[in-house]
Amino acid sequence: TSKLVQLCIEINISHENECFYAIASLVRTMMDHIPPIFGCSNFDEVANNYGGSKITSFKRSMQNLSKSAKNISDRNLHQQIRKREPSLNATQTDFSNDIDVLLQEIVAILASS
Repeated sequence: TSKLVQLCIEINISHENECFYAIASLVRTMMDHIPPIFGCSNFDEVANNYGGSKITSFKRSMQNLSKSAKNISDRNLHQQIRKREPSLNATQTDFSNDIDVLLQEIVAILASS
């Protein structure tokens, strides 16, 4: 879990310093990193399949994280320069509620194994 911990540290540092592109990139990195903890191969599997109907609030949070973080990150990581482009901001990169739910579930999984 050392990489996951470091990603969390760097997300927090990026937030404190208003590094919104870094936040978007780091959240996507986290989402790509953690699926094996859930016995899944990618984050969409975590969002759609983990826990079945027993954990619907978790499932909804992960689906929200998957959609919002992926869309925002992809748009900003892969979009080429234009004459005018708005910058990312704190509102667009505030994934904190869903990440908190994700980290709580990771702690629960790791504590039980």
